Amino acid sequence: MKKVFFVFILIYGQLFALERESTLKMYHGIFSALSSKASIKVYTKDKEYREVFTHSKRIFLSDKLEEADIVLITEVRTLNNVLYTGNVNRDVDKKPIIFVTDHHFLKMADDIVGAFYWRKGRSQLLFINERLKEHNITLPKEYQKFMIDEL
Repeated sequence: MKKVFFVFILIYGQLFALERESTLKMYHGIFSALSSKASIKVYTKDKEYREVFTHSKRIFLSDKLEEADIVLITEVRTLNNVLYTGNVNRDVDKKPIIFVTDHHFLKMADDIVGAFYWRKGRSQLLFINERLKEHNITLPKEYQKFMIDEL
């Protein structure tokens, strides 16, 4: 019985590591498409994403919103803080790119360029064309099929 339990724990650990690795790989691709910088500073309050990004050689965590290239938002409270406290620089060249993990957030603000979320057990990726243009972002071909003109 102990052996079965031990094997179960090992398999669970491997699955968790695989999930973290695939999440990191997905966000590497998305953030690389959004920013042309060699190293990307990401601001997020989400503990799980912070843990995932600590294993990256290209994505670095920023503790200050104004120093971030990309802001990853996972909850409404953080979105409201970012949008309404005036922490985000109004200059488009210095303004961080806002990306979310819930498609409902896209309707809440015109500053959000895209979302990566789950719906009916499938991953969904969306970019809003006009919002990308405001940041002078041109996506690579492999991501252009995820662009929409409006919600």
